[in-house]
Amino acid sequence: MKNKSITTKWTILLSSTVLAACLLSACNNNNSNTNANSSPSPTVSASPTPSESASPEVATKQGKGEFVGLADSHTVEITVNGESAAYQLGEGTDSAVAALKEGDNVSFEYTEAAIEGDATAKLLTITKIEKMEKSAEDMPAQELPATKDFKLQLEGNEETRTGTLAKGDGYALYIFEQFKFDAAANKLIMNVDNNYYVEISKLPEGFKLDDVKTDAEKELKAVGDVQTMDPKEVNSMIGGVDLMVIGRSDKLTKEVIVKTVDGASFLFKVNMPVGEPSEGFGPLAFASMGSIAAQ
Repeated sequence: MKNKSITTKWTILLSSTVLAACLLSACNNNNSNTNANSSPSPTVSASPTPSESASPEVATKQGKGEFVGLADSHTVEITVNGESAAYQLGEGTDSAVAALKEGDNVSFEYTEAAIEGDATAKLLTITKIEKMEKSAEDMPAQELPATKDFKLQLEGNEETRTGTLAKGDGYALYIFEQFKFDAAANKLIMNVDNNYYVEISKLPEGFKLDDVKTDAEKELKAVGDVQTMDPKEVNSMIGGVDLMVIGRSDKLTKEVIVKTVDGASFLFKVNMPVGEPSEGFGPLAFASMGSIAAQ
């Protein structure tokens, strides 16, 4: 009887344990399912609205030409390289244009924009414009004034000197009172010492600059050290040059220079001994060479 009672108790205890285990398992499964079912849906991030593309920077261009006049209250006509074009007036340019007259040489800055519906046309808008004084290189010899003032650096001081128009073989230039010009010999000579001079000649069409350079280097080797200058480093009084070769010694400096004006190229051969007159000769001679105009 006692054994039967013990067996019954173990049976009840085992059944209770199994039932509890089943209930616990079912509860865990329900929690898992609940958690799985209640997992939040992935958040969909809204793509940021792309900002407007930055407008491309409008390039400013530069031009030089002849002012023709007003086409209307907001449009001007300018001739550039023989071709006329209409330009819109940008903000703040009215007063500058009002001061211009027909035939004035002008330099200007402008922008260029496409015109919708016309792939070939451009809208040209002036942003800056000013009058340019005609230089000797811009005017035919017959239009050049008989005299012209030049600002020069002489012995460290800025001075104004007056040049007188002289004509050579196919060109004109201004010379100063310290010089004389031999038109027959195409030679600019310093009065105080005739060993200071510049020989001038017009180069033939189709000449080769490399050939001129080679000949200059051979010629100047007889003087001393030979150096070919960077055109950007040449005395500003002469303006732009195509070539400058220098031969130097302790007694003499000689230079071979090529300068092109209005499609004509000129050869200058400068002879400058080392001495006191060289301080005045250099600036004045370079100013004269810089004033040359083709005829």
